Amino acid sequence: MFIKIKPIDTLFFRTARPFSKGEDTWADLVFPPYPSTLYGAIRSYLIFKNGTLKDFYNGKFKDILGTPEEKAKFSIKGPLLISEEKPIFKVPNDLIKVKGNDKKLYPLQFCKKPFLMVSNYNFDNAIVWKEKEVIDDAEGWLSSLYFKNYLTGKSKEFYYGKNDDYFQREEKIGITRDKVSKTSKDECLYRMSMIRLKKNVGFVAEIENINNLGKNGVLQLGGESKAVAFEECDDIFKDLKDIEFKFNENLFKIYLATPAIFKKGWLPGWIEESSLKGNYNGIEVKLLACAIGKPIPIGGWKLNAGGGKPKPLKKAVPSGSIYYFKVLNDADANKIKDVFHFKNISDINPEEGFGLSIVGVVMI
Repeated sequence: MFIKIKPIDTLFFRTARPFSKGEDTWADLVFPPYPSTLYGAIRSYLIFKNGTLKDFYNGKFKDILGTPEEKAKFSIKGPLLISEEKPIFKVPNDLIKVKGNDKKLYPLQFCKKPFLMVSNYNFDNAIVWKEKEVIDDAEGWLSSLYFKNYLTGKSKEFYYGKNDDYFQREEKIGITRDKVSKTSKDECLYRMSMIRLKKNVGFVAEIENINNLGKNGVLQLGGESKAVAFEECDDIFKDLKDIEFKFNENLFKIYLATPAIFKKGWLPGWIEESSLKGNYNGIEVKLLACAIGKPIPIGGWKLNAGGGKPKPLKKAVPSGSIYYFKVLNDADANKIKDVFHFKNISDINPEEGFGLSIVGVVMI
């Protein structure tokens, strides 16, 4: 099933950076939220819908929601942002903007690594800008239409939306009060950044292996347990899922719509480090190039009978990152689509929504 999520108020998602009394006064913002945040919210919603935390600790919901020591049996894909009932996607890392032109994006060119290139760069190919203009990274969002053109290679320029077109950042300053005296506590002044989504902007996610979530309801999402309303909706990704791909010279690329946690850091666990070759679900590939963002730390909170404890930090490849592959066996376009298109390929916690991959063509 698919659910559409609409915040009732502002939202707060913070990084794994410590935010402790007397040590830190500023909580760093993360947006969009990590998939595990929504996964945990759905799990908590189902626990209290069907019983209590004590029931969960005692294994009453083990078959669906797992236990504090065992993973839940359901999985999600997303969450992704939507605007006007259509998905929007973080700008891919192989699109750039030209300085002085802040409205359009242009693709970097995939090519053989230049002969005179002196670097510890380990690939045979590169993604470069061959024109004379000075370029810069772009931060923003592609509409569903432009993203489809990007995946199919039907356009060489793309209009994009800025963050301010979809959400606003609001700063909140507060101080902790004593519950008895109602006076402020020493060393408890704090500041945090909240997110307020624009009208008609929300999230969408696909949930699998759950049949009792209900048609609608209210979740508690993120810091301060902010309320968000959810309702069942149609598959708004159908148009993108139905793309018929034609890959040039057995080349294809993968766009990460959500962060991925790989066992080898930036490199998927199924890729051999020295040869850059690997096999994923029967498809033999070689990694030719990539455009990945700065690693992000992902933590979380692990429930247990004692209240819980922080999860170990893991470094993830951020959303918007791109991997270029060449198929080495006889896998055709349909096989590639079945294995990689709108599938969670993270080595760690894919069931929580990490590593949602979307396939695209490589223009040569």
